[in-house]
Amino acid sequence: MQPSDKTIRRSTRLYLTVAAVVSCTTAVLLFLAPALGQTTMPLLASSGKAVSAKKNVVTFGTQTASATKPDGRGIYLFGATPGGRIEDHVAILNYSDQTATFLIRGTDAVNTPQGGFAALPINERSHDLGAWIALPRSDLTVTLRPRTDIIVPFLIEVPADATPGDHIGVITATLVSSVISKSGQRLRLLQTVGTRIFLLVSGSLHPSLTVTGLAVHYQGTLDPIGTGKATVTYTVSNTGNVALGGLQTVYVSGLFGGRSTARLPEIRLLLAGFSVKETVEVKGIFPEIRETAHVSIRPLYITGSVAPPSGPFQASRSFWTIPWILIAIIVTVILLMVGWFRRRRRGQRARDATADPQEPGVRDSVGRQEPPLGDVSVSNGSSERQAAGHESPAKDPAPVASAERESG
Repeated sequence: MQPSDKTIRRSTRLYLTVAAVVSCTTAVLLFLAPALGQTTMPLLASSGKAVSAKKNVVTFGTQTASATKPDGRGIYLFGATPGGRIEDHVAILNYSDQTATFLIRGTDAVNTPQGGFAALPINERSHDLGAWIALPRSDLTVTLRPRTDIIVPFLIEVPADATPGDHIGVITATLVSSVISKSGQRLRLLQTVGTRIFLLVSGSLHPSLTVTGLAVHYQGTLDPIGTGKATVTYTVSNTGNVALGGLQTVYVSGLFGGRSTARLPEIRLLLAGFSVKETVEVKGIFPEIRETAHVSIRPLYITGSVAPPSGPFQASRSFWTIPWILIAIIVTVILLMVGWFRRRRRGQRARDATADPQEPGVRDSVGRQEPPLGDVSVSNGSSERQAAGHESPAKDPAPVASAERESG
């Protein structure tokens, strides 16, 4: 007997209803499954961005927290008087898919040689804020299941003789593991993350950056009208008691008003008592004999800082930029011109000497030839005696022989 159409429709509706109920129940159970164990944390890093756990990789972090859960402060900003006490909490988070054990400690903050921010190495002892931080126990280790967190309280006890100014430390979590090197050696691997603590002790504040060791190396060019470059090196030291960043500007000014500028990345944060060495290349320098390199740093303060404004902090140093190629060309041109003028003058003298040779005697002022001294020229039929001032006879004397014949 074949089932009727009505029976088939009823069976289909019943099947769909049961399937829907089973699907919903399965989804609810899958959603609640993680909650059956320890309370879980969403997979969020301290930046607020979602992170995914990688297989066999332990991903973890630290974060500011209240007594019950992580919060969004990012860093700790405290103010205190000498002898004060501060209580707070830090969250340790295991983002990975495996259980991990972490060493929790408070330590001093330091600057790396490149100016970066870091925690004091685990094998070194703290002498500043790191030594003021107290955890529930001195060698605190915590073991966290996958994707869980723990809230750890801490206490800061400021010494009565604490110096005014910024004191900076880090609450760190370190994962200790071992790896096998390519040569087969087992190495101890320390992975550390941390959250920064800025504590300002009340008192007189002196923000100050000092530029020392300013040196300049100039590299010219063979192009007589080209430009060279200068490598400027210097050291920036935080000689005050306030942590500072800085906007750096380096420029070179010339003797005749030329200027070439280079702008460096900012100094992120230089802690009191630390230094960083900077090197910058300034291009496009036209050699103007004597140049001066200038370094100027405008300070940057921590957000919310109450330190008095100061700066900019400056230093300068002069150096030589002699354009030897250009000078050689100019000297060569001058020597060639002097030689040409001298040759031209000698040629003119030679032409004057050969154009109209002189006869014995000298020329007068109008160019007339005069006789040598002692001689008198004869003019208009006059005798030399006339010209000399003597009277000449009216007639020439008759021969003596003729006069004697007449008398006889």
